[in-house]
Amino acid sequence: MSDTRDPRALVRNLIWDVGAPILVYYPLRLLGVSMVLALTAATAVALGRIAFVALRDRRFDGFAALMAAMFGIGLVLTLATGDPRVILAKDSVVTGVLGIAFLGSCVVGRPLMYALARRMLPPERQAEADTRLGSDPRYRARLVTMSAVWGVILLAEAVARVVLVFTLPVDLMFGLSHVLQFAAVGLAILWSFLYGRRARRRAAVATR
Repeated sequence: MSDTRDPRALVRNLIWDVGAPILVYYPLRLLGVSMVLALTAATAVALGRIAFVALRDRRFDGFAALMAAMFGIGLVLTLATGDPRVILAKDSVVTGVLGIAFLGSCVVGRPLMYALARRMLPPERQAEADTRLGSDPRYRARLVTMSAVWGVILLAEAVARVVLVFTLPVDLMFGLSHVLQFAAVGLAILWSFLYGRRARRRAAVATR
């Protein structure tokens, strides 16, 4: 979360966001701590890490806010319901809403991927990107395609995770849930990188 303009930094932070709760939850369970208390501790550590990074970098961007909201909802559900499966399912709800948002942005003509891509540009190029979005149909089409793929991946992951949450043992699903989340986002990032590189090559050939 320290630099959303660097995809590698995004992946590194995602690994920390996924790994930190796992490193807390399973040792506590081995020590005999209850599922609910272990989930509470894991969620609190995840929130603490987000706060630490935000204070260290003096920046609290949209991605950090999303992760904080996810963990915050999880902590509230932990204290309010005491049901581990409901707590695990909340991540799927957030991911599913994001997937729907990506797909919906394609319908309204404001692909959500554009907002993410724009953040990776230096300030002096953001105005140029705004102009290009309205004047370059191929550029807009690429962003719509990318947004649609992200939406499908996130929505599919959300549905699969909900099914698994209410099928598999909680202790197994806690780790698997985080792995699925990382795998889905990682797959979306990898596909975006490969698709974007291919699109740039085609554009370069077309201008020769």
